[in-house]
Amino acid sequence: MPHPVHPPKSERRRPPMAARRLALRLGAVLIVAASALSGSAAMAEPSASAPKGPIGWDSYRHPERMSEIGSGNHTRQYSSFDRAGSNDDGFDGTYSCLRDADDGCVIAERSGAGEIDSIWFTRDEGDVSKTGNITIELDGKTVVKRSLQELVNGDAGAPFVYPLVANGDQSSGGVYIKVPMPYRESMRITTDNNPLFYHVDNREFTDAEDVTTFDPSDPANDVIDKLKAAGTADPKPARDGAKTTKDDVDVPAGDSATVATATGPGAITALRFTFPQLSAGDAASDHVLHDARLRISFDGKRTVDAPLGEFFGTGLGLYPVRSLMFGVDDSKKEFTAWWLMPYADSAKVEIANSSDTAISGGTVEVTTAPDDRWTDDLKPGGPAGYFTAIGNREEATNGRDHVFADTTGRGRVVGVTQTVEGLIKDGNTRDYLEGDERLFTDGSLSPDAHGTGTEDFYESGWYFNRDTFTNPMNGNPAHEDSKDNCQYDCTGMYRLFVAESPEFDSSVHFGIEHGPTDNEPAVEGSTTYLYQQPDTRMEWSDTVDVGDSSSEAAHDYTSTDPGESKKLTSGFEGHDGPPSPATLDGRSTSAPVEFTVAIDGKNDGVELRRLGDQNEGYQSAKVAVDGQDVGTWKQPLANKTARWLDDGFELPAASTGGKTSVTVRLSPEDGAAWSAAQYEALSRVTGAGDGDAPAKPAGSADTPSDNAITVTWNPAGDDVYAPTYELYASKTSGFEPSKDNLLAKTAVPGFAHAGLGLGETWYYRVRAVDAAGNAGSFSDEITGVSGSALRVEAESLLPPVDASAPVEAQANCCGVSWSGGTQLWFRPDSADQKVTVEFSVPADGTYELSAAQTRAPDYGITTLALDGDAIGDAVDGYDSKVAVPDPVGYGQHDLTAGKHRLTLTVTGKNDQASGFLAGVDFFDAKLVK
Repeated sequence: MPHPVHPPKSERRRPPMAARRLALRLGAVLIVAASALSGSAAMAEPSASAPKGPIGWDSYRHPERMSEIGSGNHTRQYSSFDRAGSNDDGFDGTYSCLRDADDGCVIAERSGAGEIDSIWFTRDEGDVSKTGNITIELDGKTVVKRSLQELVNGDAGAPFVYPLVANGDQSSGGVYIKVPMPYRESMRITTDNNPLFYHVDNREFTDAEDVTTFDPSDPANDVIDKLKAAGTADPKPARDGAKTTKDDVDVPAGDSATVATATGPGAITALRFTFPQLSAGDAASDHVLHDARLRISFDGKRTVDAPLGEFFGTGLGLYPVRSLMFGVDDSKKEFTAWWLMPYADSAKVEIANSSDTAISGGTVEVTTAPDDRWTDDLKPGGPAGYFTAIGNREEATNGRDHVFADTTGRGRVVGVTQTVEGLIKDGNTRDYLEGDERLFTDGSLSPDAHGTGTEDFYESGWYFNRDTFTNPMNGNPAHEDSKDNCQYDCTGMYRLFVAESPEFDSSVHFGIEHGPTDNEPAVEGSTTYLYQQPDTRMEWSDTVDVGDSSSEAAHDYTSTDPGESKKLTSGFEGHDGPPSPATLDGRSTSAPVEFTVAIDGKNDGVELRRLGDQNEGYQSAKVAVDGQDVGTWKQPLANKTARWLDDGFELPAASTGGKTSVTVRLSPEDGAAWSAAQYEALSRVTGAGDGDAPAKPAGSADTPSDNAITVTWNPAGDDVYAPTYELYASKTSGFEPSKDNLLAKTAVPGFAHAGLGLGETWYYRVRAVDAAGNAGSFSDEITGVSGSALRVEAESLLPPVDASAPVEAQANCCGVSWSGGTQLWFRPDSADQKVTVEFSVPADGTYELSAAQTRAPDYGITTLALDGDAIGDAVDGYDSKVAVPDPVGYGQHDLTAGKHRLTLTVTGKNDQASGFLAGVDFFDAKLVK
């Protein structure tokens, strides 16, 4: 494939920001002691802000350092998520072990420096006894080896006590370990037995400078005491000169009011509202907290815009919250936040009351502290970010994630509060909690985090089976079941990322599914907390297209055995929307490879990214830059379904600084062959811009056997990695792309255009669009022809024409992945029950019919009829486990264009089956003449 072309870089100038001393203006205000809202001791500054940010216990001792951005760290997650895109995220433990070792199941493993920050498990309704011991090895030494259940019970003693660890009772169905454990060279986490559901959040450092390996003998009692006071006191050390002001808050319905302003440089260190008018379970109170919005602007730009209640962790109404960074005292009607909110010039706090109820008799208390450092630290390219809270409420879109944050620039995500109003009328009304979170940073096509379920993301389990709770880092403060103004089922949740906060240098896309396959109806609300600057720090400097002879020659790509260049069409993990397969050529080899890439001479380190085939896990290579050993690139992940992986390795500034090109040598270690289709050199450069349009892509189309066309194209180069794509389609050759023929937007360089007629010719054009909105040139026209088999997803035929028993669309479950993520599920409780559905064929002809039917322990015997006439043989749906075998043939039949009916009848069951259920994944109708 043609290698990406990189337009020339653009430069930006950064205007200086004037510094002014703090002068808080609140009309007639009452000055009270700062200790009423903030810490009482003078600020104990941490050791000079390390380039890596806070390490170890400093994350909790100095939560104000969450405002530091630009460290170059990566937070990545290991988890048991279903690699096939189904919902088997741990039920059978299929994907729970990265590998089986002599001493157990390896669930996380890394070479290089970093820090384990959060470990979560669940199984057996929150009882993790059957997992056995957990062993944590850092730098080759065992620092933890203990029964997992005993460890989360607190039996090991400090620092492994609540709330740094929690069992299923304390975290409502899940268990967690939040003790930060830094390491200099390597880490490995093993469990005696398959743990089923788990995730591990781990920060990766470029080098080991300033890193001291975790000492389990340090009880960190000061941290434990701080966490136990969460929600009642400011967790940050106090700042010199801090003052608290208090004023009245009255905002008429439908109106807005500025409740506080300040000039700087300085920071808001605490914010408290008191609303005596609110009552728990009161509709008017709920509407105020739901519909009024808190808006805060810093230096003239609004960065906080969120529902009032949700900002403080309680989006459903007046409920108690005791998190580390915000709290709600429901008895006093007090809402307090302790985020550090710095500004160089000014700050303004507003309430926009969109509810039908006036806010009256309230008060606001604001603590501010002057500090000249913010004048420089908040400049573009500076080490600090503006506090940001992104509020997003929407009715969920089928097939698409709810978006927590989708933004450009650099910064870190530090928490989420989520409010879900489920709209499932019957059955499992909490099925919306089956959705997984997915987080992508800096244009990566593979997620840095892919979770296993919504309550799992909030480090609980089994739909919060111990009821509501509130912890320093996670909570489920509210659950309403057809009461308190909730129509069906509603849930409020929060999670903070104090130690494990994901950082980004050019962009972040963070979302969560609503149901197992983004399929359940809900109104999704969220407030996502970040520290952020609008400028980027990641310049896409060069690309090596492995397998392309011209690109390899241009980059001096050499190897004694480079491996054969082969094409692979597959997908990437974790993307919502229709399937988006990509076709790339690449090589796999066990021999060393060497190549030269251009980088920016002003770089402060370079991330080397790789697009590779992860069919085999534990690909590992020694990395050298210009002959200097810089570490081991070890990737334990594997996926035999979504085989493309976009991963990265940090080349330290000591090996890249001041250079405009480097020669990289990768020497694969024993094990799986090293696979690569592309390498990308991303230079970390202060003030990197995104001013250029992406390059023009070139594409092709492949015809599968069914009524679809797969369109793929080469990744387009840009100045910031990586653009998204707009695909336009028409049945008319020579068409002009427009909003009327926009087919899809996708981050992946490929798309499966499904649901077409048979033998249809389509024409496509694609262009790349970067995060700044710069659009590249359209590709030349791409022509594709659909196949001859009509694929009909059975669930798409619902509602039925007629049914004598319940029938519904069932999402992936029980260890199987159905085509399209769902099946038609017929649920009779006796024999001789029928369901009839209607489908259409596009043309007269003879069609060969088949059906993919699920088998399971509680499935019965079925027959099929076409337009009232029996076809084929009876199918026994019993199996000892849930499975979807190859489609069953039902012969050839002459069909006229238009509608036809299929009737599925459950005639009985065999003696081993425990029920009369039936399920159909899809029907195929292949045109044979």
